[in-house]
Amino acid sequence: MSLLLRSLPAVALRARSSVLTPLPLLFLPFRRPKLTPSELLRRRAFSSVSASASSSETLSVPAPAQPSSSSADTNLNSLEWVSRTAFCGELSEPDVGRRVRLCGWVALHRVHGGLTFLSLRDHTGIVQVTTLPDDFPEAHSVVNDLRLEYVIAVEGVVRLRPIESINKKMKTGFIEVNLPLAFCYILRHVYL
Repeated sequence: MSLLLRSLPAVALRARSSVLTPLPLLFLPFRRPKLTPSELLRRRAFSSVSASASSSETLSVPAPAQPSSSSADTNLNSLEWVSRTAFCGELSEPDVGRRVRLCGWVALHRVHGGLTFLSLRDHTGIVQVTTLPDDFPEAHSVVNDLRLEYVIAVEGVVRLRPIESINKKMKTGFIEVNLPLAFCYILRHVYL
C-alpha cells in the first residue's frame, strides 16, 4: 500500500502524450496590443454607436437636470468632482498664504472653546484644519457635524501655527489650514 501512495504524486506529474504536443504553435499566448486611453475610448464609442445603429428601436435619454447655481446647500452635499490643488502631507512653510483645496479622511475632530480642530489625512500625511465660528459660520457648522473617517474636501488658506501650538513630531506641524469652505461627502474608506 505504501508503494502505491509513494507512486501517486509521480504519476500525476508525469507528462501526458497528446495530439497537440507536436504543434507547439497552438499554445503561443495571444497578446492584445496595448491601447492608449484615447484609442480605447474611440473603440468603445465606435462599438456602442454600431450597436445602437443596428437595433431597430431608438432609445431617448432625457438630458440631466442642471442644478441651480444659487443654491449653496446642493453644492455642499452633492457628489461633484473636486480637484485638489495640494496633498495633506506635502504642505510646508513655503506654502504659507497660498489658497489650497485638500481631499482626505477625517482623522481627528475636536472642539476647543469656539475653535474647531480637524486632522485631515490622505495617503501622503496629515494636516491640521481649523475653523472659527465667527468668521465662517457655514464651514464651522459643516465641520461640527463631521465624524471620524468621513471623506471630505476642504478649501482654505495655509498659515503658520502659533508658536505655542507647533507640533515638531509632525511633518506639517508648523502650519495649519484656515477653513472658509468645506464639502462633506459622507463616504467611508474610499481611496482618494
